[in-house]
Amino acid sequence: MENTGFKPERVFLILCLFWGLLYLFVSPPFTAADECCHFWKIYLISKGTISAKKLTSYVVNGEKKDKVSSMTGDYMPLGMYKAGYKNLRTKWNYNEKTNLSETKEILSYQLEKNKMVFNAFVVPAYTIFSYLPSVVLMKIMTLANINPGVMMYVLRLVSLVTYTALIYAAIKVIPFKKWLFVSLALLPTAVYQASMINTDGITIGTGFLFIAFTLYYAFGKNTGVIGKKQLVIYLGIGLWFLVCKFAYAPVLLIYFLIPKEKFESEKLRYKAFGLTVVILFLFVLLLFCLNSIVVSYTDFYYFRYTAFALLIHKPLIFFKALLYTVIVKGRDFFTGVIGSFGWGELKVPFYSASLYYFSLILFSLFNFKEDENEKIIGLKDKILFLFIFVSYFFLLFVLLFLNFQISQDGIIAGFWGRYFISVLPLLFLCLQNKKFFVKTNTLMFVNLFFINFVLFVSLIRILYRFYV
Repeated sequence: MENTGFKPERVFLILCLFWGLLYLFVSPPFTAADECCHFWKIYLISKGTISAKKLTSYVVNGEKKDKVSSMTGDYMPLGMYKAGYKNLRTKWNYNEKTNLSETKEILSYQLEKNKMVFNAFVVPAYTIFSYLPSVVLMKIMTLANINPGVMMYVLRLVSLVTYTALIYAAIKVIPFKKWLFVSLALLPTAVYQASMINTDGITIGTGFLFIAFTLYYAFGKNTGVIGKKQLVIYLGIGLWFLVCKFAYAPVLLIYFLIPKEKFESEKLRYKAFGLTVVILFLFVLLLFCLNSIVVSYTDFYYFRYTAFALLIHKPLIFFKALLYTVIVKGRDFFTGVIGSFGWGELKVPFYSASLYYFSLILFSLFNFKEDENEKIIGLKDKILFLFIFVSYFFLLFVLLFLNFQISQDGIIAGFWGRYFISVLPLLFLCLQNKKFFVKTNTLMFVNLFFINFVLFVSLIRILYRFYV
């Protein structure tokens, strides 16, 4: 396999760019979940805006509401405003379609920096770290008066390339189960999100890279003692991952998979971890304070305060809602992890999701040439993986409850399968063993066929949803 150049990272590179570019150009402008909000957020960061302004209005996210609402927002060029809302009518409405003529119309909009309008929308709370290097390119494109439609496609491309590069590095670094990482990184949901404007591409990419480096230092051969420079880079990747979405904080515990013998001293081992935790805590605290200032006296602020009070004084209501959400949304979660598109309303068929899960399990159970002579993950380590996964599960739902509360149908809103992709490697690595070895590439080719088939089905679903 090594002589033919058929390496896992190369296969991923080709397939991710191929399918990612198809999703990028086939998906109509601003039809991914909150894509327009992320687009506007990147613009606000590029012009140096840290906090947003407030407006009390009947119009929120371009939609007229039945009652007045207090919302965040800011001023932006008229062209950006029009482009972001052009396809809003298709949101959660299967009967609404678009066409190439409308895409051409969006591409014809001028930026119109001389006409600044106030846009009331849900401003994402993410920082510049979640949008690198999109912010830099946005600044350049704004100065060059590039039209909003072209801006969108450029930022989509940047997101895809960034994701591909991060995962490529992760696959090269991880000492075993490279094909499992390939299959997880090629999840249609992951490739689709990486091809749109959001924070998921960087979050999943840095998460996979952090896990890969941890496994490399913990189980890789001939790694030696971790130098201070290596330690800074390694924990820097972990911090980048966690400042993108701090809900993944439990993942930091995999740091203790690395044997103490790999550090210059046991004191340095704990000191480095403690410093990382302190930096993350201070960052989250600062972010929380800034976000509280931004949303103060808005409807969102009062909803969050009420939810927090309910969580403290009547936690059983939260746990009942959590259990009910898992039961009601179980099937959506099952398919949504594999393939979820648009605003989250479009899923892959159940049979496609089942086929992809089958491939993931096969890649987890069976060992290929790259897995020979590698160390086995111990039972204690697998228990740690499960503990991290469960801890993240509960922390995620607490944050969803605080941000979205319980909807009228009794579920905790904002629950999407894509939020679990970054921790899926830990779950499937629990199946690692030394019992099943594959001497030929047949199983690998069959699994890759299944993966590409589901990616193709996903593309057809997107085409049918928005154009047919």
